[in-house]
Amino acid sequence: MLKILNIIWVTFVLIGFTSCEDVVQIKLDEGSKIYVIDAFVNDLRQNQIIKITTNDTYFSNRQAPPVSDAQVVLNDLTSSNSYTFNYIGNGNYTYTIGINDTIAKVNHQYRLDVSIDGNIYTSTSIQSRPSKIDSISVLPNDGGFGPPGDKDEFICLLFAKDKADNNPDYYWIKTFRNDTLFQSPNDLNICIDGTGGAVQNANSDSIYFTPPATFLGFKSYRKNNTCKVEVHSVNKETYLFFVQAFNQINNGGLFATTPENVKTNIISPTDAKTKAVGRFSMASVATSSVLIK
Repeated sequence: MLKILNIIWVTFVLIGFTSCEDVVQIKLDEGSKIYVIDAFVNDLRQNQIIKITTNDTYFSNRQAPPVSDAQVVLNDLTSSNSYTFNYIGNGNYTYTIGINDTIAKVNHQYRLDVSIDGNIYTSTSIQSRPSKIDSISVLPNDGGFGPPGDKDEFICLLFAKDKADNNPDYYWIKTFRNDTLFQSPNDLNICIDGTGGAVQNANSDSIYFTPPATFLGFKSYRKNNTCKVEVHSVNKETYLFFVQAFNQINNGGLFATTPENVKTNIISPTDAKTKAVGRFSMASVATSSVLIK
């Protein structure tokens, strides 16, 4: 009898808790629509792509909605040439590089025009001079530059030169394993005059990249892998954009500061109902690769 009474008591308790549980549905403000323009153009002999999307809700885990009806034109203000980018899907607009095409030239000034729904969003950028890659060195991963690996793992070091003069140079170093770009937040590798690290200013023009070499990320390679590096010469504004992005990505922990929007260089018309953010950048690229043997 006591056992039955206990069961009845527990049942009433559970019913009581259940009756006190209310499901609260909170409708979050989706915010205003914004165009996002991702326009990093360079002088590599490959098709150039500019991506245009819109923002999405905070908790969305889908790809950003694409913009498919924009007109995208890159204008060389120095030579008065224009290059039209055509839509190929998924928010991507491409310019197909021809045999004799060179749309990115050192010291030329460029303007990007993006027309959407009668509004023209603009931005300007200058093409910076390139660096010079000397070589990529392959070393066993013995733990000298991070956690040690097994005997078949290798790491890579970049030997490159910067032009040493009174003009600072800003670099974005991209590293690949085979055809895969390392693009996690920790793989952002930027520097001024080869000094290394996301700093606001360089103390001196070092000629060599982080003497004696720049370590190409905490990634390992195996035999028959290819290590490829691209050194993108960007302007100061784009470099500072990466510094701010780097700081926001790593803004956490006990001493975290208030999050802030990363600055854009896209100019929206004053009367446009939909504003645009993003980044337009022109870059000269030095590239090299090595096969791990």
